[in-house]
Amino acid sequence: MDSEALLSLKEACKSKRVLYVEDDFDVRIQTAKMLRLYFKDVVEAHDGLEGLQCFKQGSFDFIFTDITMPKMDGLGMIEAIRKRNPSIPIVIFSAYDTTEYFLKTIEQGISGYILKPYGFHEIVSILEKIVKVLPHEKGHVLLMIEGYYWERATQCLCQEEREIKLSRHERALFDLLTSSKQRIFSSEEIEIAVFDDDLSDNKRVRNLLSRLRQKLGCDLIQSVYGEGYKLRWLHL
Repeated sequence: MDSEALLSLKEACKSKRVLYVEDDFDVRIQTAKMLRLYFKDVVEAHDGLEGLQCFKQGSFDFIFTDITMPKMDGLGMIEAIRKRNPSIPIVIFSAYDTTEYFLKTIEQGISGYILKPYGFHEIVSILEKIVKVLPHEKGHVLLMIEGYYWERATQCLCQEEREIKLSRHERALFDLLTSSKQRIFSSEEIEIAVFDDDLSDNKRVRNLLSRLRQKLGCDLIQSVYGEGYKLRWLHL
């Protein structure tokens, strides 16, 4: 990758927040240094359980994780995270190169798999692939139709200069839908991510979307027949 491409990649990553999970102290320190060359905010966790707690308490754009860790391994953590956010990019660092582990990670929708030992170039190569499919951003802002935009840092929905007041569930919905430009999110995925309980009732997802459409006065959220829902993005 030439210097111009590296600068472009840094620009795309600099506003992103990263969760990095690794139990080996020396590996974690060295890898975190490499990640901070691109990401301004890198949160470190030393096992899968701590990583999951960090994820629940904060908002992240990327996750990098080891597989074999105490208390909760990487695959268990990823499975729990996927129930809350099906599309956040996740990259695995691992010494395992067996078919069994590759298949397990594929099932979890992993964005990248980097074999240990690794270096700077392997991380850059994965980042280059991931940023190409992220929603279009202008700074921390995700742009949509009708002048709407989502401020990721503050979790605010605005139209031009006017902030739209959202309920807790509505904010959680936008946080999910803005996590991927390409993905269509099913009702089940939305229900798990938005409602913090064990109930199963798709009607409340439809009711939430209906109230939101009335509040916004436009179909900012597109219904895809037989599949689910996605945002109507601004195409620049």
